[in-house]
Amino acid sequence: MRLIFPFSPALASEVVIIKDSEIKPYRDAIEGFKSTCGCGVRELNLADPGAIEQALKQHPDAVLAVGTRAFRRTRAITHLPVIYTMVMPSETADRQGSNVSGVSMNIAPETYLSTMTALFSGVKRIGLLFDPEHSGPFVEQAAAAASAKGVTLVTKTLHDPRQAPELLERMKGKIDILWMLPDATVVNAETIDYLMLFSFRHNIPLFSFSEKYVEKGAVAALRIDPKDMGAQAGEMARGLFQGGKGPVHTFARLPRLVVNMKVSAKIGAAINGELVRDAEKVQ
Repeated sequence: MRLIFPFSPALASEVVIIKDSEIKPYRDAIEGFKSTCGCGVRELNLADPGAIEQALKQHPDAVLAVGTRAFRRTRAITHLPVIYTMVMPSETADRQGSNVSGVSMNIAPETYLSTMTALFSGVKRIGLLFDPEHSGPFVEQAAAAASAKGVTLVTKTLHDPRQAPELLERMKGKIDILWMLPDATVVNAETIDYLMLFSFRHNIPLFSFSEKYVEKGAVAALRIDPKDMGAQAGEMARGLFQGGKGPVHTFARLPRLVVNMKVSAKIGAAINGELVRDAEKVQ
C-alpha cells in the first residue's frame, strides 16, 4: 500500500484521496486539489487491498474520490464528507447522500450551447440522444438554456444502445448539429461508429465532450481540464472545512475548445475563424 503523508501540524483538516489508478488526468486532478485545499492529504490506490478501510480508521475529515470506480466504493461512506472529481456524470446524476459533493465532468449546458452557436453560424436545431437515467437532469437544464437562446433542442431518449441507429435516422433533416453527451448508454463501443457515420453521411457536425472523439471524427469538442477540476474540488473542500453548507455540486469550469479542421472541411461545416484561432487543433 502506498500512502503519502505530507501533513503539517498547522493544517487543521486531513483528506484521504482515493484514486482509480495512476493515469495522468488523475495525477493532474490531485495536484490541482492539493494546490487549493489547504489541507493534509493521504493518497491511496483503489487496488490496494483494505486500503479504504485502513484509511478511514485514521479518522480523516473528508474523502476525495478521483475516478468513477473510486466514487462507487465511497458511496457507502455516510459519516463524513465525500467529494468527487473525474467521475462519469452518469454515476453522479442522482447525487445520493447529503454528505456527497463534487465537480461534474460535464460542462454547464449554457457554455456548450454558447460555444456551438458561436462556432457554427446559423445553428437553430441541435440534436442529441440521451438516457434519462444517466442524463435526464442535465438535458432538462440544456432544454431551458436552449429555449432562452432561441435554439430548438431535438432530443431522442433511449435505454439501449441498439436503439441508436433508428433514432439517429429519425433526426435526418431535422437538426443542424449533433451533440454528443458523456452518457454511457449513448457513447460506447456499440454506438460510436453510428454517431460518426451519421455525421459524415448527412454532413451534420458532431460536437463532443472529449478530444479523443475529435480525433476519431467529431468536428469539435469542449474538453475538461483535470487539474482545474481538482482545484475546484480543493476549493469545495476548503469551503466545507470553513463551515460552508453542503452538499455542493458544480460543473467543470475553464473548458478548452478542440477542433478537427480536416473533418470540418470534409463535411463542409463553416466555422467561426475567431474561435478556431484560439482553439486546440486536431488534424
